[in-house]
Amino acid sequence: MSGRILAHGIRAVFPVGFDAVANAVRGYDEASNIYFTVLNTSPRVAVAYGQKYFFRVGQYISCVTLVIERGSETEVRIIAHSGLRALSFGDYGASAAYAREVLDYLSNALNAGPRDVVEVDYMDVTKSQLLG
Repeated sequence: MSGRILAHGIRAVFPVGFDAVANAVRGYDEASNIYFTVLNTSPRVAVAYGQKYFFRVGQYISCVTLVIERGSETEVRIIAHSGLRALSFGDYGASAAYAREVLDYLSNALNAGPRDVVEVDYMDVTKSQLLG
């Protein structure tokens, strides 16, 4: 990989069932305003894709959220990406702010705090294993 990629990843587990988390993601426009589906798999997996305009970088930033059924708990993986590389002007922390905004929204909507939170800055394929 040449140059650092301005993407931010978060992995967290909520002590809440899959349906509640998937519905919260679907109900949050910034997390799912482009795409949302629940795959026909076992365990169940939901995929959401959203975008939001960030004035600090003057462009839209995209965000993918995966919701993974883990018995009575639910794992969430969030990856936000500005489309910029670190060698450019940067995204002024917008990717990280967007990923955290989705996580914070879910915490508030579910009235439950996440556990086992892992954050990965400058996310790229070589760091995928850090999110699980």
